[in-house]
Amino acid sequence: MTGYPRRDRAAGFTLIELLVALALAGLVSLLLVHGIGLAAFGFDRLSRGAERLDESRGVDQVLRHTLGSAAAIPNLGPGIGFSGDAARLAFLSLVTDNTPGIYRVEIGLDFAGGERRLLLTRRLAENGAEARVERSVLARGVRAFRIAYFGAVALGEEPAWHDRWDGLGYLPRLIRVELESADDPGRPPLILRLWNAG
Repeated sequence: MTGYPRRDRAAGFTLIELLVALALAGLVSLLLVHGIGLAAFGFDRLSRGAERLDESRGVDQVLRHTLGSAAAIPNLGPGIGFSGDAARLAFLSLVTDNTPGIYRVEIGLDFAGGERRLLLTRRLAENGAEARVERSVLARGVRAFRIAYFGAVALGEEPAWHDRWDGLGYLPRLIRVELESADDPGRPPLILRLWNAG
């Protein structure tokens, strides 16, 4: 055969092969980007969950420490030594992490600024003491907060759970705190034993 030289096809890719390779590379890149996005979303969700867990453990620890310092002290002025209902609790405490003295501690909900916050308030309880008040926000965005008290409210009665502990000269044996916030709706109740309860 004369005239035209023969071409060797092994020298390169055809246009179809090149388009298929580019389509496969684009598909793999798309899958990788989607996988990285899912991993970032999962990591963000995990870190938010860990932060919520740290916050709830911190609130539990502060409540344990604060309620553990409650003391059955004779009344030093207006108010009762230990009084509480389902939404608020006040008691006398021998706090050692501040200046020495007897403190009046209150734990309850505060509605300042349209937000429901769990607030811890501490002030010196002694007569003539400086009126310095310390306030700490324990939790923000509180949806539900409830306190219950376990003990006998009269001599000869069996201990039981009560919604109020008021006008008694002794502390309840146990306190149950139920706290539900917008960030942590599935939180179990915290049950605390008071160290000097009768």
